[in-house]
Amino acid sequence: MKFLKALVCCSLLFVLLTSAKTSCFADAPPPAARGVILFIGDGMGLNVVRAAEIYSQAIHKEPLIFNELPIRGVTITRSANSEVTDSAAAITALMSGKKTNNGRLNILPDDTIAYTIPKAAREKGLSIGVVSTTRLTHATPAGVYGHAASRNDEQLIADQFLDLAPEAGLAGGLQYFTPPTASKKSKRTDQRDIVAQAKQKGYTFVSNASELQALDVDKVQKLLGLFSNSHMCYEIDRLNEAACTEQPSLAEMTRAALAVVSKNPKGFFVMVEGGRIDHACHAHDIAAAIHDVIAFDKAVKTALDFQKGHPDVLIIVTADHETGGLGLGRGVEYALDITSLKPIKSSIEVLNKKYARNHGALDALLNAKGFELDEREKRLLISQKEAENMQGSNPLLLHGTLDRYVGSWFGYAMSEIISARSKVGWTTFVHTADPVITYAAGPGERDFLGTYDNTDIAKKIFKALGLNQ
Repeated sequence: MKFLKALVCCSLLFVLLTSAKTSCFADAPPPAARGVILFIGDGMGLNVVRAAEIYSQAIHKEPLIFNELPIRGVTITRSANSEVTDSAAAITALMSGKKTNNGRLNILPDDTIAYTIPKAAREKGLSIGVVSTTRLTHATPAGVYGHAASRNDEQLIADQFLDLAPEAGLAGGLQYFTPPTASKKSKRTDQRDIVAQAKQKGYTFVSNASELQALDVDKVQKLLGLFSNSHMCYEIDRLNEAACTEQPSLAEMTRAALAVVSKNPKGFFVMVEGGRIDHACHAHDIAAAIHDVIAFDKAVKTALDFQKGHPDVLIIVTADHETGGLGLGRGVEYALDITSLKPIKSSIEVLNKKYARNHGALDALLNAKGFELDEREKRLLISQKEAENMQGSNPLLLHGTLDRYVGSWFGYAMSEIISARSKVGWTTFVHTADPVITYAAGPGERDFLGTYDNTDIAKKIFKALGLNQ
């Protein structure tokens, strides 16, 4: 009997001790990964991925690499105050695991500042990287290092870059990092020179692809690259426009960032954004969107190649939301013709700017950029009034006005022509509430199976890196 009582007491003591040990480490589980690379295709809904897959298979004879990853889940993207999120609320969710209202960047609805993965990573001594094809101060990349009550306060956001001081920052957006005295294109309202201050703090600064490629990364401890005044070029323009060819690809920027942050034996967190996928979908430019998804995929391949030598790295590929309500089909025809986009060599954005400078050279411009329009399509380009008189046209019936998403009649008409030819449709010029797909590869990958909220992605990353949340 005494032996039985002793056995029961020992068993209870064991349970208590192991329970206590578990509770002590519940907030900071042992890391499953030494590093996490989070890829975000901004606005990259399922249908634009499918369109890019069709194009890549047919034209390049190769699949999208990330679309072949076996581990995937479905992610809900709503914000705190809307089923349709914006990018600021979405990146807040993805960085902190907390919901906020649209327009707010890492500031919660109760005005508290969100505690984010990069902050926790910095406290643990991990390195941090941020890469994007948008301005470094745009919502998604800004969510890595900044916070603001309004995502549009980009000077304030730029001022915070050196506070967290990511080891690698590569994107566009020079206009908020240099003063008006250094550049006429500066949008700063003061004389602060963040580039100069970064150099003083040990950053190597590069401004074009040649400088990035010439770097001896073994000698680089911190890297800041700003490759355009505002957003970087669409990939379709980077490949075809002389003014864009000195900008590095997203894959090149990803490779450089990983070379810098991976020197840290404690680990790292890197966010890589294909930011202009979203802009192309806002503009209903299916050709530009597809090229940017393919460029995004090449960046993922760069990370997967890196992972072969670093198997303790978790790679996550997701989207912050869907943009445009893209449909792969149009009207009453059971058809899709994505390969009709092959001749196109320009984004609508570049085409629109060139047409605005010289209306008289329309035919030469269209031919040079791979657009062979019939007479009806050319008449549609000329004016909205002309288009309204044409049977079968659809002049802004879903929208009604020109604004920041529909910058000109010419741009809108071009998007309608391209969409009609490829037989795709759009339901909106903004974001939708469509769920997105999240893919994962590496230690902890199975946590990304199933259906979950975007805030859960942050929680899974906190767990993977062994960070306190």
